[in-house]
Amino acid sequence: MTGAGATTNVTGRPHVVIVGGGLAGLAAAAALTDRECRVTVLESRRRCGGRAASFEDPVSGGLVDACQHVAMGCCTNFLDLCRWGGLDDALRRDRTLWFIGPDGDRSRCTPSRSLPAPLHLAPLLLGMRHFSMVEKFSLARGMLRLARHRPTDRADAATALEWLRAAAQPDRVIRLFWQPVIESALGESIDLVSVAAARKVAVDGFLAHRDAADLIVPTIPLGTLLGERLVARLEARRAAVRTGAAVTAIEHDGHDAVTAVRLGAEVVPCDAVVLAVPWKAAGRLVPDVVGSGDDRLAGSPITAVHLWFDRDVVDVPHAVLVGRVSQWVFRGEPGAGHCQVVISASRGLLQGDRRALVDQVVAEIREVLPHAREATLREAKVVTDPTAVLSVRPGVEAFRPAARTGVANLVLAGDWTATGWPSTMEGAIRSGRIAAQEVGRALGIDVPGPAADLRRSLLVRLLVGG
Repeated sequence: MTGAGATTNVTGRPHVVIVGGGLAGLAAAAALTDRECRVTVLESRRRCGGRAASFEDPVSGGLVDACQHVAMGCCTNFLDLCRWGGLDDALRRDRTLWFIGPDGDRSRCTPSRSLPAPLHLAPLLLGMRHFSMVEKFSLARGMLRLARHRPTDRADAATALEWLRAAAQPDRVIRLFWQPVIESALGESIDLVSVAAARKVAVDGFLAHRDAADLIVPTIPLGTLLGERLVARLEARRAAVRTGAAVTAIEHDGHDAVTAVRLGAEVVPCDAVVLAVPWKAAGRLVPDVVGSGDDRLAGSPITAVHLWFDRDVVDVPHAVLVGRVSQWVFRGEPGAGHCQVVISASRGLLQGDRRALVDQVVAEIREVLPHAREATLREAKVVTDPTAVLSVRPGVEAFRPAARTGVANLVLAGDWTATGWPSTMEGAIRSGRIAAQEVGRALGIDVPGPAADLRRSLLVRLLVGG
């Protein structure tokens, strides 16, 4: 390396700059600090965490997550990063899924711990009181058929909704199971997502392992979990984490190698760069590397409606509200009277009328939660991220870039890159670990890649392969 890059390795450890302090950037930093790299994380916001962010509670003054983030038991890299960061004590594993049907009937659905996968789902399926036995049988048959599906050019062009209808799934099963489950897992409308993405949810999220469908819920705000505790762990490993540091340019030498990043007038020399920012920001910084991905990659919005009542109104940890505008409700901190309703694929929701949305959500909460009927609403806040996740539409995988670029010491990370996973926390962390592995290859350092998936039982492998 020539020019500025030649002065960076003064400590005998290569200097890697990570642009972006979201989950992808933090995961890359964790992987590289464990391999004795000198790591600098540059985050433009005041706090690391990216879209996994928190804001100040207007009632209690504490932190509240802008949108509830949950992982699943199949998210092995999320769980591994949390173990590395010593964050296990701030995660709750919920095995029971609550469904509240159109008539308000509650279904407590818990996979078996004794039956082998995928038979472990039988109690969950049988517990759905809002379905008849015929509908339950149709649902089970549809999930198995989706799991056994093998992509073809023709099938790849179909959406999940088109595929489910072609597979003779009843409209009521689609509306009351597939739609809320797929849209919540993928953050996109069922009539837009690809069949491959829906299959990923069915296999990895439900069928593959007895623990796959467990919900992993942070018990402290993400701003604290990631922005403070994970960052503190990185700093203890001698990583430098700078917030409020907006990168304005990435410098190259005459041989197409990255030599430094620029923050206005400040130049930070380095031996490699991990660009862990959203695709539009990446395209602005290195248009010759990322290209004009704006036309080929699209975001999908997610809306969170925060409600503060004069008492606690949610008597379960969380519930899927099927057949309603509201999709998931999550219980807030005990005693705060706070709950959060999450609505995925929320583009054009009630024509963008936030007051009407709050009224609709409050009405639905009072309809299904008895404690809310006499409670007084004290405060409400609507938070929408218009590009919360990458829209995993048919054909999008062809445009998700690999971590490796044409510049040997410049790699990409982010849930929008090619990870084999949809745009989730797990996908972001996998991308960071893949990027760190690519940096290792460029620098001649052995850096391990993503953690292994949950091991599939013999029966699952026989049924769905892999």
